[in-house]
Amino acid sequence: MRQAAGHLTENSPFSHETSREDTMSVILRRERGDLLHRQLFLALREQIRRSVYRDGEPIPSEEQLCQSFGVSRITVRRAVADLVEEGWLEKRLGRGTFVRQAAAKPRSGGGSTFTESLAKRAKQTKVTVLEVSRRSPPPHVATAMGLAEDAQVVYASRLRSISGVPLLFVDSWVMPEYADTITGDALEGRSITEMLLSQGVRFRYVTEEISAVAADPHVAANLHVQVGSPLLCVARLVSKDVGKTVMYLMAYMTSERSRVVFSHEEQELDRMYEAKLIHDVDAYGSDQG
Repeated sequence: MRQAAGHLTENSPFSHETSREDTMSVILRRERGDLLHRQLFLALREQIRRSVYRDGEPIPSEEQLCQSFGVSRITVRRAVADLVEEGWLEKRLGRGTFVRQAAAKPRSGGGSTFTESLAKRAKQTKVTVLEVSRRSPPPHVATAMGLAEDAQVVYASRLRSISGVPLLFVDSWVMPEYADTITGDALEGRSITEMLLSQGVRFRYVTEEISAVAADPHVAANLHVQVGSPLLCVARLVSKDVGKTVMYLMAYMTSERSRVVFSHEEQELDRMYEAKLIHDVDAYGSDQG
């Protein structure tokens, strides 16, 4: 049986299998913001995803988990109960708690482009149109779109969900010449991308940026997460030609329910230079050792 581990920094499900020598105990802290049982739930779930505990294997006992994470038995029981309820674990009478067979595992990207993937997901999810209006975009959006801060654009806010579970909160800003196309009724049935393509708009340049952000109160309320929870944010700038922006989009999702997976064929690997890894370190000051 593998020992309990608090490997909270290695989040990728594609990282190497964690051995006993790699594991370490981590004391959970209330100052982190999340309740202790939620922190433990996330830690154990990540270990299952990374095959620290394999299908059919028992997880550590309550006492071991209490010692490893510095929490009470009540906290352990609640975290384990949540994992059982979500299908990650199963209790076996008189034997303990085991990783459930066929628990969720990393999925491949299926070979489709990210835009195609979003279009497919759009058809699989229910959309709730929260707002469609004319307004000035936030400063960073105006800058990205090459507009003055007081420029008026079409703003659309939507929430995508499956079976009542919110998955994506999407903010979009579209150039005003497409105002007649982007309406609340139209957005109930089609995505903005589909509507623009149907009007003959062709996307020549698409720049996408994926980052981690903290959930503000509005986004948190719609995604049913706590304020300040870490979210994935996909920002997309779409242009039909150089200097001719069509749309700027920001899609927020929680890693508890969504992931972004990229798939590349061998002949495409030499084009990876088109992607850039950018480090924003100025905010931390120049006096850091």
